[in-house]
Amino acid sequence: MSGKMNNCSYKNGGAPPKASKETSSCIIVVFGVTGDLARKKIIPALYKLFAMGLLNEKTRIVGIGRRNYDDIEYNEYIKSAVEKAGRHGESAAEEFVKINSYYGADFTVPGEYPGIREYLKKLAAKYKICDFLYYLSTPPANFEQIITSLHDSGLSRPDFLDVSCAGSFVRVVIEKPYGYDISSARALNEKVLSIFSEDQIYRIDHYLGKETVQNIMIFRFVNGIFEPIWNQKYIDNVQIKVFESEGIGGRANYFDRSGIIRDIIQNHSLQMLSLIAMEPSASNAPDAVRNEKLKVLQSIRPFDRAEPAKYLTAAQYSAGIIGGETVEAYNREKNIAAGSVTETFAAIKLFIDNWRWAGVPFYLIAGKRMPERLTEVIVTFKPAPHMIFNSLCNMSEPVSNRLVIRVQPDEGISLKIFCKRPGFETELQPVSMNFNYSGSFEAALPEAYERLILDALNGDATLFMRSDEIEAAWDYITPILQCLKNGEIELKKYAAGTPGPELCGFFGLNLC
Repeated sequence: MSGKMNNCSYKNGGAPPKASKETSSCIIVVFGVTGDLARKKIIPALYKLFAMGLLNEKTRIVGIGRRNYDDIEYNEYIKSAVEKAGRHGESAAEEFVKINSYYGADFTVPGEYPGIREYLKKLAAKYKICDFLYYLSTPPANFEQIITSLHDSGLSRPDFLDVSCAGSFVRVVIEKPYGYDISSARALNEKVLSIFSEDQIYRIDHYLGKETVQNIMIFRFVNGIFEPIWNQKYIDNVQIKVFESEGIGGRANYFDRSGIIRDIIQNHSLQMLSLIAMEPSASNAPDAVRNEKLKVLQSIRPFDRAEPAKYLTAAQYSAGIIGGETVEAYNREKNIAAGSVTETFAAIKLFIDNWRWAGVPFYLIAGKRMPERLTEVIVTFKPAPHMIFNSLCNMSEPVSNRLVIRVQPDEGISLKIFCKRPGFETELQPVSMNFNYSGSFEAALPEAYERLILDALNGDATLFMRSDEIEAAWDYITPILQCLKNGEIELKKYAAGTPGPELCGFFGLNLC
């Protein structure tokens, strides 16, 4: 029997197909290029895209920062930033350095922007480029000022080049956190949308660029065995965990003002929730997908402040042991006030009030100083309606199938089922059917920022948050933050290196 291979597949164990074409020529302007995010994530991601041949040969990258770098110093800075970004050869790093340049300016001062404008104008004329991507890798407090200054200086429109640029684009990538609560998020949206149209704005949440998160839609809507049981009739509960073993590092000033709910749950957790719970979209067009995600966020039952302890637990880590080493309590960390009441752990129980999910509890759990670093979605199915093997179920765990989507580390998908243990006795034993990226594919997983930057350059907004998504998420989260701020629930303690406060039996659910 002869035939041809399905166009959707490629050889098991092989690398996925390379992107079909490189991006158009563009000037990528990174505001805050000397900050940690740019040095650790953005510059390495751009370097990898360059080394893989996915950036147009005329593309240029301009760093904007406050430090007084000369050309030699900045070149060394770029080299140091790409050292650990993969072994693409010394020549690739040297060539990448050549497409980078630096303009020293205080991007919070409007008077600096005429100089930035002239610098970009000369660069664009030299390389005959009309397209611009502005990346705001700065503290959130600077977003509005930078957006306003881009507009006032004319940099928000390609016509500042004084040449014909038909069909060219200007886009802006805005990092999280996008807003501090619902009122600030709305105010920022109002400002940004008064200058740029929605299709020019790319609000980034790097979790959406992770390979396993992207695979949630493929897993649900391509594999026909799961979607028919993906509802309240068959699913008992869903847990979304984002655990970090490290503390706050050098982010004390930011984190103590924000807390784990703003830092993780409002964006990462709710975005994963929307992908797990969304309806199939009419197509894979960006707005078709984002429309369905929005419906999920808008269907979340409002937080009940009359009985907050039924739906919210918050805690702060005390001293403990991680990896055999003693670590300080949160309120003993550098630059943290001894009396800080910022939560480093939170668990939220919520419901989505629609036909698919009526009555199914979702648990969003996030914490720092956990025993291990992991991000995963756990879908627990209801047990079989009639257990004919009840006498064989003397186990400590319930007889329920469980699907685990591991986002990081050891990315993969695992399905727990029950089988008969080999032997003459009839005994049940849980076993796992596992898919692991590292075991199934030779190619290394791309970093989230690589995928997201490439999408922004190509004008694909599918994996970016739309303004109404942002506001719907903040609509739900803001009352929870107000509850914490007003002391309406007790802030518990948990020892660093333990899985949170009294995690067994959380809201009546066994989360151990």
